[in-house]
Amino acid sequence: MSPTKRQKMLSGVFLLGIAGLVADRTILRPQGGPQAASADSLPVAPSAVPSSNRGPAAETVPEPPSVAERLNNLLAGQETGPEEPRDPFSLPATWSGTAPVDGERTPDAAKGFVRTHQLKAIVMQGGQSCAQIDDSFLVPGQGVDGFTLVSVDHRSAVFEREGKRVVLDLVIK
Repeated sequence: MSPTKRQKMLSGVFLLGIAGLVADRTILRPQGGPQAASADSLPVAPSAVPSSNRGPAAETVPEPPSVAERLNNLLAGQETGPEEPRDPFSLPATWSGTAPVDGERTPDAAKGFVRTHQLKAIVMQGGQSCAQIDDSFLVPGQGVDGFTLVSVDHRSAVFEREGKRVVLDLVIK
């Protein structure tokens, strides 16, 4: 059985690859191999040697900032503590032009309240009115998330917090 044209071509490519590897390791780069890539064989720059090994006449060079410090400097104004995790994949608000005005770093509480809560029903019986917010019934004077229910109309409920009024409208499906 004689090799086909395809088998001959694949064998030639394989032999050419072997010849290239041998030439690379022996002629072009004889110091190559796994030992050459170790960290022990790398040349050491004088600035990389700790100051305790330099001797008494060596001048002190300030240590460059760490990667974490440099990243924190890039995100100036985005300080978050360990109790407040930040999404590492989200862009800072200063990059998109939607940064809060006057240094205010907390989102608008009224907008957050409207986004997170829904007026599901209104119950009016006699002089007493009641609003169902999410899964709980509230009468005027009671509150949710720091907002106090002020009044209940036929199709809306009005909440107030620190002088800001928020109106939740009844959504009929």
